[in-house]
Amino acid sequence: MKKRISNLFIIAGVLFLLYSSYLWYLRYSPNKLSFTSYPSDNTSQVTVYAQPVHLNIPGIGISTAIVVSNIVNDVWEISNTSVSYLNRSPVPGQQGNSILYGHNWTSILGNLPKTKPGETIQISFSDGTTKNFIVEYTRVVNPDEVEVIKQTEDIRITLYTCTGFLDSKRFVVVAKIAS
Repeated sequence: MKKRISNLFIIAGVLFLLYSSYLWYLRYSPNKLSFTSYPSDNTSQVTVYAQPVHLNIPGIGISTAIVVSNIVNDVWEISNTSVSYLNRSPVPGQQGNSILYGHNWTSILGNLPKTKPGETIQISFSDGTTKNFIVEYTRVVNPDEVEVIKQTEDIRITLYTCTGFLDSKRFVVVAKIAS
């Protein structure tokens, strides 16, 4: 009887370690926040003099730095300390859909799902200017629903983080530039 209980504990321990390793891999996987593809009509890079450097959403207590990121070999670069700005997308405030994303950690975008339409998102730039965006809508999507990151004719930002069971979905906030 003792041997069965001992074997049961060993099996449970091994299963716990395997599951913990899997969760750790999911948390730090380089593809965690990527979409399955990036729309091909959105691949031009724009030369600009002022880069986005800080994101502030006062209504939900988010205030974090922004770093420029890229897609390298189909892997979306992501910062573990700040929001990432996809440099293949237009700079926030220019015509098109600017893509910003980050981990759903408390220190980065953990409060993003609390965002409501009508809230203000502020983006500061390296030249000292700030642009305001008003949240139009929020939505939960699957990583293959790439229409939310496609190029647009208006001026907008799409800000997202992971959500859902094992972070299998994306919580998306779409905001348009304030008039």
